[in-house]
Amino acid sequence: MRGAVEALEYHVQAPRSLCAHSILSAAMLSAQGLADIKVEGLPKACPLSLFMLAVAVSGERKSACDNLALSAIGDEEARLRLDHIEDLRDFKASHAAYEAEKKKVERDGKIGHDERRQKLRDLREPDHPIAPVIRAKEPNLEGLLNLLQIGRGSIGIFTSEGGQFLGGHGMGQEAKTRTVTGLSELWDSGSAQRVRARETLFLVGRRVGISLAAQPRVASSLLADELAKDQGFVGRFLVTMPDSTIGLREIRGTDPAGDDRLVAFQRQCRRCLGVGLPIRQNTRNELDPPILGMSVEARGLWQRFAQAAEDECKPGGMWVPVRSAALKMAENVARIAGILTLFEAPSAANPSRITNQDRHLEVTVSGEIMASACAVGMFYLKEALRLTGHAILDPETRAQNDLADWLVEKVKPGNLTAPSIIQKIAPSHLRTDAGTIRRRIEALVGFGRLEPANRQEIEGKAYRETYRVVGEA
Repeated sequence: MRGAVEALEYHVQAPRSLCAHSILSAAMLSAQGLADIKVEGLPKACPLSLFMLAVAVSGERKSACDNLALSAIGDEEARLRLDHIEDLRDFKASHAAYEAEKKKVERDGKIGHDERRQKLRDLREPDHPIAPVIRAKEPNLEGLLNLLQIGRGSIGIFTSEGGQFLGGHGMGQEAKTRTVTGLSELWDSGSAQRVRARETLFLVGRRVGISLAAQPRVASSLLADELAKDQGFVGRFLVTMPDSTIGLREIRGTDPAGDDRLVAFQRQCRRCLGVGLPIRQNTRNELDPPILGMSVEARGLWQRFAQAAEDECKPGGMWVPVRSAALKMAENVARIAGILTLFEAPSAANPSRITNQDRHLEVTVSGEIMASACAVGMFYLKEALRLTGHAILDPETRAQNDLADWLVEKVKPGNLTAPSIIQKIAPSHLRTDAGTIRRRIEALVGFGRLEPANRQEIEGKAYRETYRVVGEA
């Protein structure tokens, strides 16, 4: 995986953390359905699914990173679609035969009720072929649950245009609560339910990973959403916003298809996909993943990481501003360790490697891999802290900056304005209640963008409180 990250960085010239983000998400999608991981203190083993968000401006080449990282998965989807065409033909023929036989039994006047009932019971309606989808781009919750019912037990919501998902119907004001809670439940346990007047749907044994890339303004709509934060939805995400490489790249030709590092990574993705999903007996697509354990050394490292994160969430602690992410990071680290372990040795998840009735795999997470997972988790935790209040992502900070820019452009440096004027003629997204306007003005005074001018006349009208616009802080 390290080699693949370095190869992406060379060929795409995207920021290193963006390349690593794409490689980790591809490995997660390849391996998340193969096993669960046992985590100390939790009653059940955890899925290996991750929720990931890369915040990047247009032109940062996130799509190019994903296209190369997900090449093997794209090939597998293409193969599944071809197989699905033949499976669908077989299904239609079998279903027509079933319907004909069913009508024949129903119309047979020579048999009694009990015999007819038994013959109808003996008929088996053929199952519709599994939907050939590994990645979905912008499903709402209802569409996602439908796909999980008729499709693979392990799928991902993957898109380099995160606005399609975050700004779609599923995250609209009315549907947001259902989407946030439903996705959180899938992250927690791989289960979901939908109860309607004419439909009841219960799903267990499913795995859903998310990897989104979104521009800052779109991402901020999720990261600052109070409902998403209160439900712990934001805290489940691994978020990065790398420094841009735009303007620093060299225009040159490369051959990523011939790079042994990417070839080796894609080969490993195919090995993971080739193991096959552990389907529960007598079901079509319900997963029954074996359990991946930790070595003594790995367990000790994980416990120290988890304890350190917990300790720094106390009042005055380092992680208080990102407490939700910090309290979930220990579990995310365990999931990452499981992904790294299985990606390195996917054959370990083969059913023949299950050692006992408890369905534990022979292989365990090593101390070395756990140390790597802790390092990745610490990176994302520091990123969460760095991005808290970031001018690009925090809506209030962005509003202050927008107000300062508007004052320079429309009022002009050296001229006067007043809170009531701002409230009346500022752009609509900056007009709000008087208290918020006053707090923003105070912030701009503190930043040196406005100077108090006391009582003044503006265009012939007296104002008790005025401020002079400053061109440069």
